[in-house]
Amino acid sequence: MEKTVLWTTTVDPQTKAAQYGIGSLTDAELLALVIRNGTQSRNALEIASDVLAGGDGFYALMEADKADLLSIDGIGEARAYLLLAVQQIAIRAYGGRKQFKVPLQSAKDAADIVMQELRYEHREYVILMMLDVRMRLMERVTMFIGTAENAVCSTRELFSMALKKKASSVILVHNHPSGDPSPSDEDIEATKKAEEAGMLLDIPLLDHIIVGDFRFYSFRENGLISGPH
Repeated sequence: MEKTVLWTTTVDPQTKAAQYGIGSLTDAELLALVIRNGTQSRNALEIASDVLAGGDGFYALMEADKADLLSIDGIGEARAYLLLAVQQIAIRAYGGRKQFKVPLQSAKDAADIVMQELRYEHREYVILMMLDVRMRLMERVTMFIGTAENAVCSTRELFSMALKKKASSVILVHNHPSGDPSPSDEDIEATKKAEEAGMLLDIPLLDHIIVGDFRFYSFRENGLISGPH
């Protein structure tokens, strides 16, 4: 059984939180409270600092996978899953926030719905947003999960789902794990096919949005989709 060591800081994070409030803690101190115990050679604050990769803060934790965490001195299987659980709680808390059915009035409205969860993914996800006649989101469905570089998107399956759900219009969203939302030639070609199919089926493709790292690219805003608003 591993021997644990006490905090080596003048004031440990729990005492600091009790005296000054939880908001007074640094990122590393907050994460140290979650990790709680150190190892024989390192305390929890030192381990937490490594998880946060110096200046990257919680972004480093949100980007990490199990292998990344296990490579850190002081992180074993149990702690790796603990930190992955924290990661998922953060993502689901954002995605599960109360959303009132209001019309989507801009590309940003649509991008905001999926930005937090997609920006950390290491593979491409293709999501279909289906809207009612008042431009309110009825449902969103993950249609495809690809590799880090692409996700093959079937226009037939996209609009089969839209017809099944009786959508009045649709918005296509996918992410670029690189963080750069600039469209590829394949993205442009797929968008043209989807726009043409939508016109034929009277389910217009309102936009195709590519999500990057807190950035997005809108085909409509860049003049590459010209259907009804």
